Amino acid sequence: MTTGNTVQQLLKYFRFLTSATNQHGVHSPFVYAYVTKCLYKKRPYHVSKSLKVLLKSTAYFNAERIMYLGDDGPCKAHVLENFPDIEMVSEAADIVVLPKNTPYDSVKDFLSHEKAKHNDTMLFCDAPHGSPQNEAIWEALKAHQKVTVTIDMFYCGAVFFRREQAKEHFKIRI
Repeated sequence: MTTGNTVQQLLKYFRFLTSATNQHGVHSPFVYAYVTKCLYKKRPYHVSKSLKVLLKSTAYFNAERIMYLGDDGPCKAHVLENFPDIEMVSEAADIVVLPKNTPYDSVKDFLSHEKAKHNDTMLFCDAPHGSPQNEAIWEALKAHQKVTVTIDMFYCGAVFFRREQAKEHFKIRI
């Protein structure tokens, strides 16, 4: 990453902080429980903030099936190390991992494939502010008609498809 990109990321992060909140700014019971019982719960994972959110979410939601859209890098190894019984699938996943720099077409295909997700599926988006392409994907996810809740944590994002939930977008400091 060049010095210009580093400065640009820092500026994005400071802008994010000015509009982000903690659990006190959340009025959705589902999101409040996720923030307080999952994101803010201390866990002994010694990994990046983004991967820590994925691991905590996997435990919190008792995920049994996980799907990766694109190159997972070291992510899959960490998940399997911490959750050896989790099943890698191509549809009906509890958690879908969207690694940074995943092509938009992969995301579009996933969103159009109804069997790939269910009402309680969480789409984990790594580095939604990491590049202009990632930001465009994040904005497209937020605008998608089936998406009801997004939680922007700057380093990563969580997307939910809960039919019983009102459409809301949150920015949470972690």
